[in-house]
Amino acid sequence: MLNVHFMLKILRTAGLLTLSLFILSGCDFRSPQNCSALYQDRPDLLSNFSIGRNGLANRTSSSLSWARCPAGMQLSSLGNCSGSPLFLNFDQAQVYAIEISEKSAQKIRLPTRREMNSIAESNCINPSLNPNVFPASTVDKFWTSEQNMLRSNLACTVYTYRGRSTCNESKLIERPFMLVVEREKY
Repeated sequence: MLNVHFMLKILRTAGLLTLSLFILSGCDFRSPQNCSALYQDRPDLLSNFSIGRNGLANRTSSSLSWARCPAGMQLSSLGNCSGSPLFLNFDQAQVYAIEISEKSAQKIRLPTRREMNSIAESNCINPSLNPNVFPASTVDKFWTSEQNMLRSNLACTVYTYRGRSTCNESKLIERPFMLVVEREKY
């Protein structure tokens, strides 16, 4: 009787070990590549964006154009961002976008979480934005236009290291932000 229980234990352990090895061998534990390294030698890789001379980038299927540099910076003639990004709290960032929109007579605003996530590269990190399109890509939490639906003192950010979003950021923290321009669909 003791031998039967011992043999069943061995078989169960061997079965679990085999199953574990089978499951683990099918997993890919490689971490995503660094975006800067991935795109560094390939300036032609633009992630389906078209680059305009006006400092904006857009995807042909979208009526949304993206400022290639974070708010406060300008695209130089060399294709780099110059200046320093603005770090504002949530409410100040919203007001900044409204003022720019009014002065330019264009619909300019902060992007939504979904829009920010749409520009994140799933195959790379650190930052998750294509530096050929967004040359001043940094790893930080960027404000979006959205707020926490349950708590009025919290708003949403996208962390550009990996492109993940959260709506648990205090609105008082100063963060960088991107701007988008909405164009009429033709």
